[in-house]
Amino acid sequence: MMANENNFGSEIRNIRQEKNFTLRQTALQAKIDPGYLSLLERGKRNIPKPDTLKKLAKGLRISENKIFEMAGLTTQLPDNMKRISNDDLVNVPIIGEIACGEPIIAEQNIDGYLPIPHDNVKDGNYFVLKCRGDSMEPTITNGSNVLIREQPDADDGQIAAVLLDDDTTATLKRIKHIKDSVFLIPDNPKYEPIVLNEDKSGKIIGIVKMEMKMF
Repeated sequence: MMANENNFGSEIRNIRQEKNFTLRQTALQAKIDPGYLSLLERGKRNIPKPDTLKKLAKGLRISENKIFEMAGLTTQLPDNMKRISNDDLVNVPIIGEIACGEPIIAEQNIDGYLPIPHDNVKDGNYFVLKCRGDSMEPTITNGSNVLIREQPDADDGQIAAVLLDDDTTATLKRIKHIKDSVFLIPDNPKYEPIVLNEDKSGKIIGIVKMEMKMF
């Protein structure tokens, strides 16, 4: 059932106030006009389209599932699929982007949140990184979101997120230890390994637990 504009606007305002977000702060985080958000909260605008709902979810730091339910836009799932309730989800922070080709500057600001089933993240601290580049293809594709479990080491063969060059750049590679060096090996053969040793330092910040392809 489609939600009422007044009720939807009130829910948006209540969530914003519960989180102690100002209207302007929320609009900035959502990348929407503050005037539009003000009208929306007062029920003077129709319930937004899905693209704007996703922006609002980011601005309010809630899951997209939550805001779609508020808007009355839940869909019927096939019989062989199970809907996950909000209580079964954890909002995992998206931390910038990570290079899967040439390393890029690591962005440590939270870009938003991604709802992940609690069972997938109950054994540690997790964050999500967005891959950019093709050095880990075909294993991990360009543009995928990757779930990372935070930890300072990795076994041979595991794919790790590694900060390079005094914590200013980051890359995603497969780990291999050889004597006193650590090799960061791409799965794509057109790229060369990166070697960490006395001359080039690096720090493992976590290992890949799951790739979430974007369709």
